[in-house]
Amino acid sequence: MSAVAEEYDLYLVQRLSEDRNFEEGALYAGKNALIYDSVQEEGNIYTVLKNSSKKYVDNFEVIRGELFYFAQSDQEKKWAQEIGIKVSPYIIIDGELMSTGDNLGLMDEATGSIIIPQSVTKIGEGAFSNLEGLRTIVIPGTVKEIGTNAFRNNKTLEKVIIQEGVEKIGVSAFERCTNLKTIELPESIIEISRQAFYECANLQEIEIPSRITKINVLVFAGCNKLAKCKFRGDKVTDIDDGAFIGTVFTEFNITKNVERISPTTFSSNIVLNNIKIDNDRFVYEEGILMPSNKNSIIFVSQKYYQGKTEFRIPEGVVTFRASIANLYTVKKLIITSKVSNIPSARELLQSLEEIEVVEENETFAVSDKCLYTTKSPKRLVYCVSKDSEINLNIDVEIIGDFSFCGATNAKKITLPDSVKTIENQIFSSKINEVIIGKQVNNISPMFCYHRYNAKVTIDSENQNYMVENDVLYTKNKSKLITVISQIKGKFILDDKVEEIFTNAFYDQAEMTEIDLKSVKIIGYEVFYNCNQLTRIDIPNTVETISSYAFRAANNLKEVTIHKPENTIAGSPWGNSHGLRAIKWQP
Repeated sequence: MSAVAEEYDLYLVQRLSEDRNFEEGALYAGKNALIYDSVQEEGNIYTVLKNSSKKYVDNFEVIRGELFYFAQSDQEKKWAQEIGIKVSPYIIIDGELMSTGDNLGLMDEATGSIIIPQSVTKIGEGAFSNLEGLRTIVIPGTVKEIGTNAFRNNKTLEKVIIQEGVEKIGVSAFERCTNLKTIELPESIIEISRQAFYECANLQEIEIPSRITKINVLVFAGCNKLAKCKFRGDKVTDIDDGAFIGTVFTEFNITKNVERISPTTFSSNIVLNNIKIDNDRFVYEEGILMPSNKNSIIFVSQKYYQGKTEFRIPEGVVTFRASIANLYTVKKLIITSKVSNIPSARELLQSLEEIEVVEENETFAVSDKCLYTTKSPKRLVYCVSKDSEINLNIDVEIIGDFSFCGATNAKKITLPDSVKTIENQIFSSKINEVIIGKQVNNISPMFCYHRYNAKVTIDSENQNYMVENDVLYTKNKSKLITVISQIKGKFILDDKVEEIFTNAFYDQAEMTEIDLKSVKIIGYEVFYNCNQLTRIDIPNTVETISSYAFRAANNLKEVTIHKPENTIAGSPWGNSHGLRAIKWQP
């Protein structure tokens, strides 16, 4: 319950709810919530006296000196408006502030600040996402959780003050708040979820509360002005994948309880060279951060290797997963005898001209400037050939992620019939023709990501896939895997398509409409970054919408579902506008 102003002039109350009661000078409303204990009744008019002694009521709160009523239904809202009571623009259900189009209704336009009611215990999914004008937010300690996407894509937000009492910051809560400069985190915070501050491009420093034990996946990734991170305590044990990708730390302190640091933690950091270690689990020598047993590589400093033309993996290293993609002067990579695990080709240099594998290594080999694994199933790891046409003659089954991105002159690539699996983003930007054999049975929808000029041909004897009009389908066309060309304007599904596969329209930024025909299944992150898509109609044939199907479709403000309400689970499916975007129309 919330505080009401201590003194009010005469206040008329006619009806606030169907079950109002007037007993012995006290007015009750809602679920018998005591409003005032000094009330006069004249007919159907209740007069709240100035000397009313009760200061706590349900569904009322004084905000900036004015009394607001938090209607729990359209009928209550109508009654309150009829008698002149100000109705809060917020919808609060069981303490959760829900996503609505009116959530800036209590913003002070002069300061761009907003007040969160004391009755709120959770800021709901997408509650303040994609709203313009908000510059400062104070989140009171009565709020325990800031929900998924709560402030996502808030381009005007500059300062966030989170007061003591708040415990959790949800997934992508402040993602792409590109003007956010200051965030104050209290000691009560026990969890900062993945991507919470992803691509907050103006955030310059952060202090991690002392109760935090894990720095989650991509939490501060893309914060390309983040130069300082201070740990208030030493309880952090785990720094997860990509937590600080793209930051500009020149120095970093590994506190005493850290047990694990992901090898992608500092990827794309081009200036980090001074690492202080307060425990005996890690060592930093000659620009390389390793665990104390020196059997893996966590980080390689670009600044240290500036000007060097060769990178030799230290002897004894078994797992090499760190990025060397920024060692721009390095032309040769030497893989030593014990190395059995190396990073995705994405973390290797496109400018590499030579890869050498020492004779004693039993895991890798090089042929025709292509690095591959020697044990079944053989995988193509990285090709650094600079030829314009590549006929891959290695008997590999898997074409690994980014594996031809080092073949920077390749325009045509022919894959051998031995290939069964093709993974993500395998080609460089110049590719314009790809020939795929008859045995392929697993193609990632991201295999040709952003290679919109590429002609993809699949052997006619392949029983698993087909390409028609630059769309990759399963052989019977029941599943749409991906669209290879760039969509401009409206896209119409083929009548036979029953499932749109994961990432199928990933980053189709110029698609403005889509006709889903009679589709039944919409996969994970299908419409990721489809930022020209403002509305979408979901036909009544749809049975499943995967989690995050609408993630990062930042302008998708209306998802109309032609089915009875809540007959498809998971709403709002990652839509950053939250529930206010979802319309059920049977």
